Amino acid sequence: RSDQDYPKRLLKRIGKASPPVLFGCGNRDLLNMGGLSVVGSRNVSEEDGWFAEDLGLHTSRSGLGLVSGGARGVDQLAMFGALNASGTVIGVLADSLLSSAMSKKYREYITNGNLVLVSPFNPEARFNVGNAMGRNKYIYCLSDMAVVVCSTPEKGGTWNGAIENLNHKWVPLFVK
Repeated sequence: RSDQDYPKRLLKRIGKASPPVLFGCGNRDLLNMGGLSVVGSRNVSEEDGWFAEDLGLHTSRSGLGLVSGGARGVDQLAMFGALNASGTVIGVLADSLLSSAMSKKYREYITNGNLVLVSPFNPEARFNVGNAMGRNKYIYCLSDMAVVVCSTPEKGGTWNGAIENLNHKWVPLFVK
């Protein structure tokens, strides 16, 4: 938290509740860019999948950065929608930062400076629900506004993260 490159948005919005260490790979300048966070279910309908990808594309074309969680489904579709349009993306991962940063699907985007992957958890951490729920606040707090593409009402990480954002009033929240 004391490093000059630490994301200012996290410090401003959640102060000492921000993670003391943020692990990452990619263009760290992106961490202060803000933009639109896009979140949603891992299991996504075809319609919601197209919407997420188009939202990423249009976010990029509008000159905004995109922030998401990197999870299968809405998160990845929105991220690749933005990245494939030469946009910039912050991926806040709940697990497997090391293997994600080394994976072929992200390598080109990390190398060309359009993507930064970060995690407050050990870079080799495996998936667990607690980490997934815990990282939601960072997705919201690194952005200027948020869109929930799809969620199961009153259930799951997307729902709980949106409710947490509304309760704390971090950023405006829109729902498809």
